[in-house]
Amino acid sequence: MKRTAEIVFTVIGAVFFGLAIAIGAVFANMGNNPQARAELESILSQDPNVDPDQISIDQLMSAMTTGAWTVLAAGIAAVVIGILCIVFLKGNKKPKAAGIILIVAGVLLTFATFGVGLFGGIAYLIAGIVALVRKPKQPVVDEEPAETY
Repeated sequence: MKRTAEIVFTVIGAVFFGLAIAIGAVFANMGNNPQARAELESILSQDPNVDPDQISIDQLMSAMTTGAWTVLAAGIAAVVIGILCIVFLKGNKKPKAAGIILIVAGVLLTFATFGVGLFGGIAYLIAGIVALVRKPKQPVVDEEPAETY
C-alpha cells in the first residue's frame, strides 16, 4: 500500500518546523547583538506603559535567548522525528508506530516551540491520523469452490 499522503504531510510538517529552526536561530543570534539590544531599549523607552525601573534589559535579552534556543532544539527534534517517520512509512514498514509518533510529536512539539511550529504540528497531526486510520486493502477471496475438470 502506498503511503504517499502521509509522507507528503510529514514532509510539509518538517519544512514548517525547519522554518521554526530558522526563526529560533535568528533570535538566538540576537541575544549577543549590541545593535538588537539598543533597538529593544529604544522601543521600550518609547512605550508609555512600560516602567523602566521594573524591566531589566539583561533579563529580557536572556529570556529571549533561552526561548530561542528552546525553539531551535524543538525544531531540530521535530525534523529528525519527521525523517524517522518517513522511513517507517516508506514501504509500509511500521505505519502504526509512525502514526502514533507523528500525533504525539505534532502536539508536544507545537507547545515546545511556543506556537512557532503550529502549522508543522498540524501537518504532523494530519499525517499521523491518516497513517492510523488507513487500512490495508484485503485481497478479494472468492467463496465459491473452484471447479475442477
